[in-house]
Amino acid sequence: MKLSQVTFIIFLLWMTSSGSFSQPITVGIVQDTTGNEFDHLNAQIKSELRALTAGGEGVTFEELSANWQTGKIKENLHRFLQDPEVDIIITLGFLSSEMAARLSDYSKPIIAATVLDPELQGLTQEPTDEQDTPGFSWIESNIRLKNDMHHFADIFDVQHLAVIIPSELYQEFSLLKSYLDNGKNTFDLSFIPVRQDENPVQQLPKGVDAAMVFPLIAHAEHTRKQLFSGLNLQGIPSLAVSGTAYLDQGGTITFTPGFTFQQMARQVALSILKSTEGKKQTKVVRTIDEEARMPVVNMKSMRLTGRFPDWEKLEDAIFLNVAAIPGDELTLHQAIAIALENNLQGKIADQDLLLAEKDIRIARSQMFPKVEVSGTGIQLSENLVETSMGQRGEFTMTGSVSLRQVIYSEAAFANIALQKLAAENTRHSSRQTTLDIVLEVSETYISLLFAKNNLIIQNENLHATHQNLELAKARERAGEGSISDVNRWTSELNMGKMDLNEAEAGYKAAMYQLNELLNQPVSNKISIPENENIANTIIHNQQILDAYFSNPELTEKYADFIIDEMLAYSPELQQLTTAGEIIDRQLSMRIRQLYMPEVALTGAADQVFMREGVIRDPQLPVPDPPDDITWSLGLRISIPIFEGGRRRTEVQRATIEQDRINWQKEDMLNKLESGIRSNVQFLQASFRELRLSENAAQAAEDNFRIVRDAYAQGMVNAAELADAQSVMTRTRQIALGSNYQYILDYIHIERLQGSFSFLTNDSEKTGYTNRLLNYLNKEQ
Repeated sequence: MKLSQVTFIIFLLWMTSSGSFSQPITVGIVQDTTGNEFDHLNAQIKSELRALTAGGEGVTFEELSANWQTGKIKENLHRFLQDPEVDIIITLGFLSSEMAARLSDYSKPIIAATVLDPELQGLTQEPTDEQDTPGFSWIESNIRLKNDMHHFADIFDVQHLAVIIPSELYQEFSLLKSYLDNGKNTFDLSFIPVRQDENPVQQLPKGVDAAMVFPLIAHAEHTRKQLFSGLNLQGIPSLAVSGTAYLDQGGTITFTPGFTFQQMARQVALSILKSTEGKKQTKVVRTIDEEARMPVVNMKSMRLTGRFPDWEKLEDAIFLNVAAIPGDELTLHQAIAIALENNLQGKIADQDLLLAEKDIRIARSQMFPKVEVSGTGIQLSENLVETSMGQRGEFTMTGSVSLRQVIYSEAAFANIALQKLAAENTRHSSRQTTLDIVLEVSETYISLLFAKNNLIIQNENLHATHQNLELAKARERAGEGSISDVNRWTSELNMGKMDLNEAEAGYKAAMYQLNELLNQPVSNKISIPENENIANTIIHNQQILDAYFSNPELTEKYADFIIDEMLAYSPELQQLTTAGEIIDRQLSMRIRQLYMPEVALTGAADQVFMREGVIRDPQLPVPDPPDDITWSLGLRISIPIFEGGRRRTEVQRATIEQDRINWQKEDMLNKLESGIRSNVQFLQASFRELRLSENAAQAAEDNFRIVRDAYAQGMVNAAELADAQSVMTRTRQIALGSNYQYILDYIHIERLQGSFSFLTNDSEKTGYTNRLLNYLNKEQ
C-alpha cells in the first residue's frame, strides 16, 4: 500500500476515534539529544497528541535528553519505567530506539518512533493481534541501509564509498560497521564520523567516488546544504539515507519514500490512543510496501556531479528537479542585455550607424578648404631647353601649393543635410533592429520557460502514473484488482516516458535557440530562476489593463492609446517620415540648382627650387624666369546652362517619389493600426482565457484526486482514472500555455507601439503608467 493511502487511513482512524482520553495521561519522551530535527519531531508529536485530547482530560509530557550517551539513555528509560506518574514512553532518536528494543522488561508501553533499520535491529518479525500485554512497539522505519547501499553502488559503479555518519551514532551503535562492511561488498568502504555542523568534504579519503549520508539530525539545514554542495562540486554523487528531504538540500538519490515528521507523529499518537483504549498491541505500524521502493533522483545534483549512470538502471526512478540547470541564473533582462551586446544582427546595425556618422563627416569635409602640396622634377631634352628662350632649364625642381574653398554650393550643403537625414534614418533602423532583437529574445526566453515547465508537468504526470501502477499492483496482490489494470498502467508508464523524452528534447532545443540569439556557444546550459514571475517582470500595469479589458469599448480605447504611442515611437513610421524628408531635401536641391550658381575661391603658389642647364640668347630681350614664389588667387562662379533636361527631369522624379513616400506612409499607418487593433483583441482574449484555463486545470486536478481515491476503493476502473489523469495533464499544459500566450501578446503590443516599457527606468515607467491611466479616464 502506498504511503499516501496509509496516511489517509491513519487520518480517518484518527478522525473517527474518540478524540480524547478518558483520563489524563503522562507521556515520557526519551531522546538522543536536543536541537534541530529532534526538537521539530518532538513538537509535532506533542501537537498531534494535544489535538487528540481536545475535549478530554488531556496529556502532559516529561522529557529527558541523553546528549548522545547510551548509558544515559538506559538510565532515562529505567527512570520512566519506574516512575508511577509516567504512563507511556516514546523514544526519539536511533540510539534511544535501539536501547528500547534491547530491554528485557516492558512494564509500560514503549513506542520507538525512530527505528534506523528493522533488519539491522532485528525487528523483522510480525507481532500478532493476540498479544495484548504491554510491551514494545515501533513505527517501522522506511530505511533499508544495506539494500539501498548496494543498489546505489550498482547504479553509479561505485569503487570507494564514504559513509558520512554522526560520530555519536557511529561510536555508540557498534552493530553498524559490521552490518555494512561484512566483507561481501564489491567496493571499498570508509566511515567518516562527523560532529555537529561539521563538513567533512575536504577531508574525504583519496579515491572516494560516492557518499552515503546518514541522517545528520544534529546538523543545521544550511550546514547539510553546504555538505551536499561540496560533494556535488567534487563530482561525488550522494545517497540520502533519510529520504527526499535531503534531496531538496542537494543530495543525489534516495530509496526512502518521503515521510514527514507530521505523519510520523500521527502514527505515534495513534499508537498511544489505541494503547489507552485498552488495545495494548505491539503490532508494527506499516508505512510502505517493500516492493514499492524505487529510486528518487535529484537531476540537479546529478548534473552538478556530471555522473550519469546507465539510464536502464533508473528505468523506474522518480526524477526531481528535471528542469533545474546548475550555474548562474539568467533572467529575461540579462538575456536581452547579452543579446543587444553580442547579437550579430545588432552588431551589423551598430556598424551601419557608425558608417552613417562617417558619411556625415565626409559630406562636411566638402565645405572645408582643400589644400594640396606637390613637388615636381622635370628633365628636358636639349632642343626643348633651347626653344624655351631661357625660361626652362635642362633639369627643374618645383614646389606647388593649391587652394580651393567652396563658398556656396547647393549640392554640398544638400549633401550634408541628406547625410544627416540618412544617419537619422539609420538610427531609426538600428532601433528597429534593437526592438526586433528584444522581441525575438523575449519570445525565445518565454518559449524556454514553457518548455521547462512542460517538462516538469510531464515528469509529474510520469510520477502520478508510477503511483497508479504501484496502486494497481497492490490491489492485484490483495485480490481487489486484475492484472489488466497493471498492464494498462505499465503501458501508460511507457507512453509517459516517451512524452517526457519529447518534452526534454523540446527544452534543450529552446535552450539552443536562445544561445544562438545571444551569440553564445549553442551547447551552453541556461539556468532560469525558479521563482521568476515573468508576468510581473513584463507587465507593470495589470490593474489598469483589468479595467481596460472589462468591456469592449474600453478595449478599443486601449487600442487607441497604443496607436497614439505608435505615432510617437514607431521606428518603421519614423523611417518613412525621414525618407520623406530626404526626398523633400533632394527636391529643393534640384530646384535651387536650376538658378543658384556654385561659388568657390581658388588659389595657387609655385616655387622653383632648382633650375639647371638654362640656355639663353643674349640677343633676345627675354627676362630671366622668376626665382621667388609665384601665386594666383581667383573666384570661380559656375552655373549650368544646358544639360539635356537632366535637372528638370530630376525635379519631376523627386516629386513622384514624394507622392510614393506619402502613399507608403499611409499604407504603413493602416497596417500598424490594423495590427495593433487585432493584437489588442488577441490580448483581451488571452486575458480572459487565463482564469478559465486556471479554473479548468484546478478542477481537473481536484477531479483526478477524487477519481484516484475512488480507484483505490475499487469504485472506478483504470480507464476512468487514466482519463482523469490525461485531462489533468492536458489542462495544466493549456493553463501554462495561456499564461505565456498572454505575456507574448502583450510583448507584441509593445513592439507595435515602438517601445518596451518593461525595459525603461522607473521614471519612464511612471510616465507610461500615467499616460495609460489618463487615457483610461479621458472622456469618450
